[in-house]
Amino acid sequence: MERRPYETPTGATQREQLKEEGANMLDAATQRAKQAGEKAGDIAQNTVDKVKQTADDLRSKDASEIVDDARAKAAEVGDAAANKVDSAMTATGEQMSTLAQTVREKAPEGKAGEVAVKAADALDRGGEYLQTADLQMVRGDLERLIRDHPIESLLVGVGLGYLVARATRR
Repeated sequence: MERRPYETPTGATQREQLKEEGANMLDAATQRAKQAGEKAGDIAQNTVDKVKQTADDLRSKDASEIVDDARAKAAEVGDAAANKVDSAMTATGEQMSTLAQTVREKAPEGKAGEVAVKAADALDRGGEYLQTADLQMVRGDLERLIRDHPIESLLVGVGLGYLVARATRR
């Protein structure tokens, strides 16, 4: 049997292998994004529980004690949430860097390989940003980005809202 130069010994083309590897990488990235979303949901639930506890405590105290306790608890909850978000961002950044390395290792030769390496570089830069950035830095960057590109930001928000609505409807 004569083998064509673009076929592998098993008969599958490099394009089919690339598609399969790309689909596998996309599945892995989707799974990691779901895990990050679950962590955010846990953070939100913990915050709601703490607010409920605070409300119960408020019913039994006078006004000055209530204000002082509310300030202290709000600062405590805010710090805890910020720490959890920072650790989730760091973990996500590490996973993105790992995914970038995997993409580089499995990149084929030629144009597809060049595109894969560029995508890996972008993933790596994003991962490094998430690992080093704190919540205030990310917030400032997002605000600046939204101010600089309001229409695009609105369209991205609408698209994300649509995707979240579809995901929660199922």
